[in-house]
Amino acid sequence: MNERATPSELTADELADFAVRLRTARAEIAAAVEARLHGHGLEHHDEAGLPRRAEDTDDDAAAEAQRSMDIAQLSHTTAELAEIDAALARVADGTYGWCVECAGPIGRPRLLVHPMAVRCAPCQSKHERRAPSR
Repeated sequence: MNERATPSELTADELADFAVRLRTARAEIAAAVEARLHGHGLEHHDEAGLPRRAEDTDDDAAAEAQRSMDIAQLSHTTAELAEIDAALARVADGTYGWCVECAGPIGRPRLLVHPMAVRCAPCQSKHERRAPSR
């Protein structure tokens, strides 16, 4: 095992392992999106490739609520794919594992829990306290 540490305190082997984990997660999420959009057969799709919820129920309000949930889930998944792509770009350019706030190392434990992290735990806590409530 290569023990030479990168500036983010990750060894080259650990960095390669995180890259594999990120690519694997991306492939799994992309496959799930593909299945969701194309798993119902063409006759069940509307213009966005989502299931036609009006055909599932006689209740228009329930169908609209379900459609809104489908869109929200797709939006969340798209954001997660973007986070993974950004993390893979950081691996490629050598900035993976560095905190964007304090420029210190994010740390292995945090990256193991959230491989797409851009901030160390203390900076993430500060960021969340500053963020407006939804």
